[in-house]
Amino acid sequence: MIVSRLTRLTLRSIALLYLTVLLVVPVGLIFWRSFEHGLGQFWEWITTPAAISALQLTLLIVAIVVPLNVIFGVLTALALARGRFRGKGVLQAVVDLPFAVSPVVVGVALIALWGAEGWFGGIESLGFRVIFGIPGMVLATIFVTLPFVVREVEPVLREIGTEQEEAAATLGATGWQTFSRITLPAVRWGLTYGVVLTIARALGEFGAVTMVSSNFPGVSQTLTLLVNSRYTDDYNEYGAYAAATLLMMVAILVLVVMTLIERRAKGKLADASAETMKAVSEDRNEHEAAHAPTAVGAGEENN
Repeated sequence: MIVSRLTRLTLRSIALLYLTVLLVVPVGLIFWRSFEHGLGQFWEWITTPAAISALQLTLLIVAIVVPLNVIFGVLTALALARGRFRGKGVLQAVVDLPFAVSPVVVGVALIALWGAEGWFGGIESLGFRVIFGIPGMVLATIFVTLPFVVREVEPVLREIGTEQEEAAATLGATGWQTFSRITLPAVRWGLTYGVVLTIARALGEFGAVTMVSSNFPGVSQTLTLLVNSRYTDDYNEYGAYAAATLLMMVAILVLVVMTLIERRAKGKLADASAETMKAVSEDRNEHEAAHAPTAVGAGEENN
């Protein structure tokens, strides 16, 4: 008993020490350096035109990438968990490809495809620039964040099975009713976690974005690029710390907002699922009652 308790305390102490050294100390140091010269100086560093533009562009990319990844991520997860088709293993490998490929390689591949000398480079002659513009940054971010929703939703779909969906179908529910009222509430936790991971990666992506961005302040510079530019090009160490702190604050705010939304939506989704099953059952009963022969009619037929 004593040995077991000592072992648990040792493991907990090692885990806490590990997290403190790798997470708490670096983050705390950034916060301390950011506010070392006072709150006024910090405010000046994060309200420069370049910082405001970088924040707006970062949020714009997140606002584009997250909905697209949610839509196609859920569809891909449904195909992998429910479908049976040739090439399923290849699709599984493609989904995991961003985990294995360096983001810098992703940027180079996008340049080879969409650059001036790339396969689709002719699109620039139409006045639509992909590389060194916002479209290229969005494509790069979509690629590196692609697996998160799929890999969080697919295991949940496999675990819940298809019994409830089949029951809803036999009760007369449409495909959209089954998905929106049965499947989606069942996978909401996995989907929420996938969205959180997608937002976190989209906010902090650097490698792929830096390859396809011109890095011009106010044009195509995100917060991560601003941090790098201030630290390596402008030698503005404290300005870089301030921009990094702003990036962390945005990420924390997004997590808090999503947690509050999830708590409110949890009860509503469960109630909606129960109400839908009840409504479908009532519709089916009414349909059967309307088409069932009455007792009088049955007697007349017998006579």
